[in-house]
Amino acid sequence: MKRILSVFTVFLLVFSVTGALTEDNISPEVYSYQFSLRFHLNTDGFQPLVRSHLKGYSDLLDMLSLNGSLTWSPDTESIDLQLDIIPETDPSAALSMHFYGIPEHICMNSSLIGDETIWFNNFVLMEFALKTWNNLNIPLQYLALLFPYVTQNAFQRMLSDWTETVGPVTESRIIQSDTLAEVSARWTETLQEDQRLLYWISALSVLSEDHMILENEISGLPEYLLENISGNRDLTAVVGNGKTEWVNQTGQILFGSSEDEGGDSWYFSLPPTNNGYIPGLSYSCTSDGASSSVHMSGSYHLSAENTVRGDNSYSVPVSLLDFNLDICTLPETWPVDSSFSAVLETLGTVLPNISIRLMAETKENGEISISVFDDESILPGSDSILTCTGTILPVEPHSVPAFSVEELTSHLNIFSVNDKTVSEFSRQIRRPLISGILNFLDVIPASSCQSIMDDLEEYGLLNLLLGEE
Repeated sequence: MKRILSVFTVFLLVFSVTGALTEDNISPEVYSYQFSLRFHLNTDGFQPLVRSHLKGYSDLLDMLSLNGSLTWSPDTESIDLQLDIIPETDPSAALSMHFYGIPEHICMNSSLIGDETIWFNNFVLMEFALKTWNNLNIPLQYLALLFPYVTQNAFQRMLSDWTETVGPVTESRIIQSDTLAEVSARWTETLQEDQRLLYWISALSVLSEDHMILENEISGLPEYLLENISGNRDLTAVVGNGKTEWVNQTGQILFGSSEDEGGDSWYFSLPPTNNGYIPGLSYSCTSDGASSSVHMSGSYHLSAENTVRGDNSYSVPVSLLDFNLDICTLPETWPVDSSFSAVLETLGTVLPNISIRLMAETKENGEISISVFDDESILPGSDSILTCTGTILPVEPHSVPAFSVEELTSHLNIFSVNDKTVSEFSRQIRRPLISGILNFLDVIPASSCQSIMDDLEEYGLLNLLLGEE
C-alpha cells in the first residue's frame, strides 16, 4: 500500500506544479493548457505479493494515452479540466470525463454515467474518506490529506479564532497575555466542536499505533499556547525592513518571516510540548527570474534530551512526523528548455514513510519527460518506478472559468448519499456505466481486466454497481 500511495502522491505533485507554468502572452487572470501524456509503471519496484496484481495496471497504462485540457483562473478560483483516456488499440472506446468547479465544490460529468452530473462536496471530503475506510477498508484519508483545501478547511475556524482576536500585525506591537488567553479559550471550544478539524485529526491518527499521543498533542494546543509558548506573559511582534519576528519574554524567536525581490520565507521555532516534542515548520521560495525553487520541512519529534533519557517508562515514539519537500529550478515560463526536480520524504509514526524523487526535463516545443524514483524501492537506484512522457502546451483560453456555488451544488452530492439515493443513482447510471466499462474492457489486456475486477470485488464496489446487497 505504501508504494501505491507513493504513486498517487507523485501524480498529485506532477499536476500541482502546473500552477507555476505561466506564459507571458496570456492574461494573468486565466491560464489554459492542452496536454497529451503517456505513463509507464515499473512493477519490479513493488513487493512480490502485489507485483502480479499491479502488472495488470502496468499493462493498462502502457496502452493508454491521457489527453485533455486544463483551464483555471486564480481570480475566480475556478478550474475546468477535460480528460480523455484513449486506448491505442481502439480510440473509439475512449473514456471522457469533465471536471469543473472551485476548491470547495467540484462537479464531474461523463459519458460513463449518462447525462448525470455528480457533485464532490470537498467540505466533507475527509468525513467521506474516513467512512470509506471504516466500511470498505480503502485508505482515502491519505489521498484527501494531499489536497491543500482539506487542511485549510480543517483549520479554518482555529485560524479565524486567532485573526479575529489578535487582529492583523502590520507593525510592531505587543500581544497581551489576556488576548492570548482569549485565543486559548476559543481554541478549546473549537477543538471540541469543529467536526472538520476532528475528522482531520482522526485521518492522521486512525492507522497509527500512537494515535492517543497524537490526539493528546493536538487537544493540548490551547494550554500549550499559554503555558509553553507565551509562559502566560505577553508576546512581542517586531515588524520592519521586510521582516517580521514574534518573540516571547525569554527571548526565543517563535516565528519569523521575510520577503524581498529574490523570494520569501517563514519559519516556526517553538518550545517543547509537555511530552517533550519540539514542533518545527519552515518554508522558503527563491527565484532568479527564470526558475523558482521551493523548500518546505516540518518536524514533530522528541528533543535530544528526551530521546537519550533511557527511561523505559517513557514510552512515546521518537518522531510523530518529519517531512521534507524540495522542488528545484521549476521553470517560471512555459514552454522552455529546462530541467527540474522534486523530493518528498516523510518519516514518523503518523503517515506512511516514503522517500520519492522526481526528475523532469522540458523542451521549448512543449515536450516533457518525468521519471519518479522510490528510494526505498527494491529496484536499482537508476531505475524509476513511474515515467510520464508527452507534451503540455499553452493555448488561448476560450473564456474565464467562473463557477458559482449555487450552480455547482444543484447536482447529486456523492459524498452525502443514503440507501435510497444510492439505489436511485445506481439505477440511472447502471446501463451507460456497464456498457461503457464493457466496451473499454473489451479493448484492454486480459491482465488489466483481472486486476480491475479483483479490486472492484475486494472493496465491494462490484456489488454496488450491480445493485446487489
